[in-house]
Amino acid sequence: MAGGGQPTNAVAVRDLVKTFDNGRVRALDGVSFDVPTGQLAVIIGLSGSGKSTLLRHVNGMHTATSGIVHALGRDLGGVNARELRELRRDIGFVFQSFNISGRMTCLENVLTGALGRLRGPRYGVLSYPKAMRRDALEQLDRVGLADRAFQRTDTLSGGQQQRIAIARTLMQRPMVVLADEPVASLDPEISGQVMDVLFRACLEDNITVMCSLHQVDLALGWANRLIALRDGKVVLDSPVDEHLGQERVMEVYKRLD
Repeated sequence: MAGGGQPTNAVAVRDLVKTFDNGRVRALDGVSFDVPTGQLAVIIGLSGSGKSTLLRHVNGMHTATSGIVHALGRDLGGVNARELRELRRDIGFVFQSFNISGRMTCLENVLTGALGRLRGPRYGVLSYPKAMRRDALEQLDRVGLADRAFQRTDTLSGGQQQRIAIARTLMQRPMVVLADEPVASLDPEISGQVMDVLFRACLEDNITVMCSLHQVDLALGWANRLIALRDGKVVLDSPVDEHLGQERVMEVYKRLD
């Protein structure tokens, strides 16, 4: 749960290098930045610039070739498997592909976000404690889908399914939420609704959000901070304010000759 025990910087990255294919492909090249607690930081860049790879280092899906990644005060390079599982309880991940079960109801999908706080398997909504069922309904209301609680998730639109995925992540009570292209397959209006949910989570719960996006207008409209990658390097790191215009940000998308 978010709270006063969080470090000043929820995420700290220093000289991060990640190579694949026996060192022949350098996906991240000397990346360094800090993300303060409670900030919504958007990472932009061309496909293949290293955005997804970077997010996967923050929750330990990838290990660094060299450099340091700290999340919630823990050095990801120095944790064992048990410590990593415990850390991931505080780091939620929202995927582009939603990663929810279409056969489950919306309510049950959201409840699965609480499994890290429970012992043993759960079979159906009624196998969860009453307080958790109430909390899950509140999370559904938060994303505007309380009236769909008992509807199968595979009957929803793509935007609604992504909001269910976010509600499930918030049910986890994370300190950090990582969102990898969460609106890539959604139309502009629905994309704005999804970003609004993430933005309000920052404000209301003091959750730190790192979100990768392609859409510059959404980044400028919702982010506190914008980090741009190109060829695995940070080429822009700036607060989003009146001095950061769309023309400057679009320079990131101009390929080098």
